[in-house]
Amino acid sequence: MLSFIRGLFDRKPGKEQVAKLLLQELQKLLPGEQLVLDLDKFLIRRADGGVIYLNNLYTDYCQAQPAQRREQITHFALAVASTGGDKPATLDEVQLRLLPILRRLGGVDLARIERGDLSIKLEDTMVWAPFSPTLGAAVAIDSDHAIAQVAPGDLERWGIGFEQAFEIATDNLRHKAAPTFFEFSPGLYVSNYLDFYDASRIFLPELAWQLPLNGDPIAMVPNRTSLLVCGASDVAALEQMITTARRVLREQSRPLSADMFRLHDKTWSPWTPPAQAGALLATLQREEKAVDYNDQQEALIKAHEQAGIDVFVAKHNLLQRDIDGSLVSFAVLPKGLDTWLPEADLVFLIEAEGATPIIVRWADLMQHAGHLLERLPLSVPRWKVLGYPEGACLQQLRYLATTVETVQLQ
Repeated sequence: MLSFIRGLFDRKPGKEQVAKLLLQELQKLLPGEQLVLDLDKFLIRRADGGVIYLNNLYTDYCQAQPAQRREQITHFALAVASTGGDKPATLDEVQLRLLPILRRLGGVDLARIERGDLSIKLEDTMVWAPFSPTLGAAVAIDSDHAIAQVAPGDLERWGIGFEQAFEIATDNLRHKAAPTFFEFSPGLYVSNYLDFYDASRIFLPELAWQLPLNGDPIAMVPNRTSLLVCGASDVAALEQMITTARRVLREQSRPLSADMFRLHDKTWSPWTPPAQAGALLATLQREEKAVDYNDQQEALIKAHEQAGIDVFVAKHNLLQRDIDGSLVSFAVLPKGLDTWLPEADLVFLIEAEGATPIIVRWADLMQHAGHLLERLPLSVPRWKVLGYPEGACLQQLRYLATTVETVQLQ
């Protein structure tokens, strides 16, 4: 009976319930502002065209103890209410508040799709530099309740470029707090700064060199509040790092990346460990890519429906091979449909309904039919198909056809 009663109180809250609680709090803090709740997309639209995404709040709310859930709503509402005002007019006013951040580029895509105009270049909407295939480095203005990303107009107003702003931000982070890591398991160190800038400490390579590691420093940043570090020669720690990163990506809010990095001097570079750790990492990275593509596909379909655009937004699928248990990604390209195609290990060419597909590697499709693909302005790569392969091109792809079980994965 006690377990039944406890279950009544511990049940996961519904998304609509959490969204309405936040809406009520925002209406108190922002009286007179029109706020529109969109449960289908799980967001709130502001009168100025801004969008408040609710997934991070929902994750934090569900993970908090019942007695602390109201506090999650209050903090989130304060952060929203603190944004949107006038930004500092001069560099002197803002210099000490600049801090570096990492952005998941898949999440940036979703915001651009929501705004409805992909013709606007990414660099025209945010100031950033590539850090890895899935992450961008940016600069933010820190405040008591919110983090506001620096925009191109801000730098113009302050009279500085991105490199100078990033250097200022990184130096501020260096002096923000003393190094704070704990040994999570033998050889694996986890940050514990509790300030939402843990992942940003990857921009301070000296922190990793200070840890007692077995080999060159290796790092992962699964979310904004986690920086994981171990040594390149510590096999057990590498495998534990990947397992920990998977748990953070699946269970915590503000996800970032499944990329792994190796430090050479002061420079981090994407890295894949050998043997079993490499296989574990490849599986996690394929899973995360599928998450990005699934979110992107859903957003594009909804945007196209609203705009009355008839396009087949192909799904990025995963399947597990019998031969070795590894994950293989594939997408379907049907003949006769306007298609937006995601990148995948394999592409299934479908000439007619019910026909046996021609299965080709992505590299072979690009080499022999690349002239039929036009890259869309999205960070998570997707391609507009200009036409289905025909004639000699199709014959060459037939010759190069493979199978799920025999294809060699990159």
